[in-house]
Amino acid sequence: MSVRLHKTDAGREAIRRRDAELSRAARNLLLIVDASRPAEAWLAAVAGAQAQDLERLLALGYVAEAAAAARAVAPAASLPPEGALDAALQRLEPRTLYDLLTAEARPRLGLVKGYRMVLDVERSGGPDELRRLALRFVAELQEGAGAEAARAFCRRLGATV
Repeated sequence: MSVRLHKTDAGREAIRRRDAELSRAARNLLLIVDASRPAEAWLAAVAGAQAQDLERLLALGYVAEAAAAARAVAPAASLPPEGALDAALQRLEPRTLYDLLTAEARPRLGLVKGYRMVLDVERSGGPDELRRLALRFVAELQEGAGAEAARAFCRRLGATV
């Protein structure tokens, strides 16, 4: 299963209500799965997890293929044109972009994704990589928090919507 998966709203609700019908391994998978890594990587990360656990999460609608998520996200027209966002990122000082990404990552993306983003920012190899991370941040923000949150962040970057 080399697909990338993401949690659905039903999956987030199952976590909140602590769905007792799931095995421990399936619950642990549901907690950590996101589209940043292929499904096999998540299976390897959870002790005792098997392909059947992921198949059950898919069958219950708690996770879905990331490609399906991209189609469900609001249309890209709701964000600034790619050129406007690129231009805004070029105008920003690298230190300002670094500070903005590290300050906003955890509160906006959640503990795990936000922490991962902060680590990626810390490891970035320069301004060009920081700009790529900012574009990824906007995409993840749109997927997780919606188009309005992504537009608001783009405005903070200086991109007109």
